[in-house]
Amino acid sequence: MINIMIRYFAICVLLFGLWPNTCWGLEAADILNRVQQRYTAGDFEADFVQEAHLSAMGMVDTAKGHLYFGSPGMMRWHYKVPEEYLIITDGDTLWIYRPEDNQVMLGRATDYFGSKKGADFLSKPGELSREFVMALAPQNLQEKEQYVLKLVPKVELPSLTELYLFISKQTFDIIKTVTCNAFGDRTVIRFDRYRFNRGLSSSLFVFEIPNSADVLELQGEQEVGD
Repeated sequence: MINIMIRYFAICVLLFGLWPNTCWGLEAADILNRVQQRYTAGDFEADFVQEAHLSAMGMVDTAKGHLYFGSPGMMRWHYKVPEEYLIITDGDTLWIYRPEDNQVMLGRATDYFGSKKGADFLSKPGELSREFVMALAPQNLQEKEQYVLKLVPKVELPSLTELYLFISKQTFDIIKTVTCNAFGDRTVIRFDRYRFNRGLSSSLFVFEIPNSADVLELQGEQEVGD
């Protein structure tokens, strides 16, 4: 599940497609332009809280941590609660490290974040409009302090049927994402304490595998974190 959430958070940040719909005085294209400017100006970091609502099991899994994002296509997710582990990519390689198990899962970033690198999404956000249809969410879902956008894959994906972006009207930060799948599950990720243009070192996005760690090779898109 974790790899799916990372992939679609990346899509949230990159914001594909600029559609001329009206959003109560501000067009969707203007909203997306402002968000794009916010996130592509440089690197950023933020705290996050992730809630996975598992329909079949009638339960909610909650995780908390800190996110770093750099260009091109670099991410570092540091999960701290309830267990510590790292998900890191430099845009080419993906590492998932579980300190408690001293285990590293190693794979290609493109297998988990789509057929294109994050760098392509950042420099050409409109390209992803080939894969998704975007519109304003119904007015009853709109919030006083946030714009809400709805994205639907053009090709059916059991792992993702809908994606909602909640965008601050004041700062144009992405405050929350909500993803739904075909099984009735819903994952909510909230972001807080954004810090932009931190001058993050590229070393944050490369993982040095401990000599004693067990290394597992990941093949293709899998449900990392299950």
